[in-house]
Formats: sequence, structure tokens, C-alpha cells
Amino acid sequence: MGKLHLMAKPASEGARRVAQWVMTLPGGVAQAAEALEISEEWVQRIVDGDLIPGLRIGVALTKLMGVTAAMFQRPARSGWFDRVPEALAA
Repeated sequence: MGKLHLMAKPASEGARRVAQWVMTLPGGVAQAAEALEISEEWVQRIVDGDLIPGLRIGVALTKLMGVTAAMFQRPARSGWFDRVPEALAA
């Protein structure tokens, strides 16, 4: 796989933040998949909004980057590459 394929707008705030995290990793999707112990296809499905992380993946996302389950239920606050103001980070 290698690269993320981004839709026109993020499916949720959680998906947007996962995509931003993946883009900061030197190994990209492969490194994210390894860190979460899932396949690269699952990483893509999380970013697409087709897959909502369960307990095991959710705990890993919270530990690695602070993304909570509630973020996958909220619409994205901004576009893929926009930074979130510190006051809105949680």
C-alpha cells in the first residue's frame, strides 16, 4: 500500500487525526500498521471512516496519539492538513 488515499473531506475528527499522525511517521502507513498491530488496509479503512476502532486499537490510538473513541463520532473540525488550536485539542 505505502501511501494514504484521502477523500475530499475527513469522515470524522478521529479519522483526520489518525491521518495526520500517519503523515508524520517516516515509515508512513506501514509504520502506523506495525505500531497498531493491524494491516495497512485497516489503517486506510480507519482514515476512510469505514472502520471504527474497537477496544484494542482504540487503546493503542489513545496511548500513541491521544485520539479517543468519541472523536470518531464527531464530524471533523477542519480539513486534512489544518492544525487544531491547542484549546480544541482534547
